[in-house]
Amino acid sequence: MGNNKKKHNNKIKASGGKPSSSNKKASASSKDDAASTNRPKNHLIMDATSPYTFTYTQYGSKKSITVNQTPNEDTWPGGALWDIGVLMAKLLVSINCPTYSVSIPRLIAPGIWGPPTTWKDKRILELGCGVGLTGLVAASLGARCVLLTDLEVVVNKVTLPNVELVVGSGSGGISSASGSGGGAGGKKKGAKGINVAALPLCWGNEDDENAAKKVLDEMAPPQKLDSLVSAKKKGGKKKVQQQQQHPSSPNDQQKQENNSIAASSLREGIPDILLIGDVAYQHKPGAPSHFDVLLSTILNITDEHTVVMFGTRMRMAASNDLLDMFYLHFEEIVTPPIEAHEVDDLFSSEALGRKHNITIHIFRRKK
Repeated sequence: MGNNKKKHNNKIKASGGKPSSSNKKASASSKDDAASTNRPKNHLIMDATSPYTFTYTQYGSKKSITVNQTPNEDTWPGGALWDIGVLMAKLLVSINCPTYSVSIPRLIAPGIWGPPTTWKDKRILELGCGVGLTGLVAASLGARCVLLTDLEVVVNKVTLPNVELVVGSGSGGISSASGSGGGAGGKKKGAKGINVAALPLCWGNEDDENAAKKVLDEMAPPQKLDSLVSAKKKGGKKKVQQQQQHPSSPNDQQKQENNSIAASSLREGIPDILLIGDVAYQHKPGAPSHFDVLLSTILNITDEHTVVMFGTRMRMAASNDLLDMFYLHFEEIVTPPIEAHEVDDLFSSEALGRKHNITIHIFRRKK
């Protein structure tokens, strides 16, 4: 989770722009005070100062992902792990591990997660990744590649250190790290061919979006979608036979080739799965928010084949605004949405003593 609102220092210093020692102390004190009061407004994870370890078993092999958190003001709220990040990680595990404790049949219905149909072929991008847990779990499950994105300060101080921590420890199936790393956009490739990278991406910034697309393609070249193959699958043998019996004219053949080329290039820079968790920050209804720039980025990096996993918590009335904006461009392919208590019993009203107001939506772009 990251707010993707760039912070600017508007304070003008009298002494050549350099703060005095007393100002430094006051600034440090205010940061310490802010950090001490920064607590994630979660139902279960209430402390942002301790590491969090996520464990699961895949094909008889136990895997664990540990991420560090920080309540520091300069990376808040991206330095904290949010309940939705854990819930989404559990859903990803449930999709890939039939024996996992979480079982939601409508989530694994045929046609939901393809094409491509196998997890090892998935290119995944996460927006506002924060500590990176959800994306790191996706990588440990065997995704073709995972690109984690957030504000530059969050990526450098929170996300990348966690990538290094997981890769360096060999946990989660990401072992024997090799390749370039360190600094924004550092990449890690495990011995089993698992790719994970972290890159700054400020929502609404086209340069950042294009950089993310480029890195995604560098990590794993896009798989081409051949429109002719799709036509054969839809029409079956009969349609193919008809085409053979009635050859197309040169102009028709040229159109088919152009359509095929267009379809083949459709996936360049586009993830197969987009992860977005708990990004609807509090703001007054009708007031300017980050929703417009977030939606702009989402539309720029997805197509009608991208599966979008969007986890949200209705903290206030304005939280519905972003969901309403989604419905203008996306349609639910898993209905009804997944509720938190379906993923973890600890989110039941009986256990919490209140409603969790958390739903996880599975979307695709409207055609």
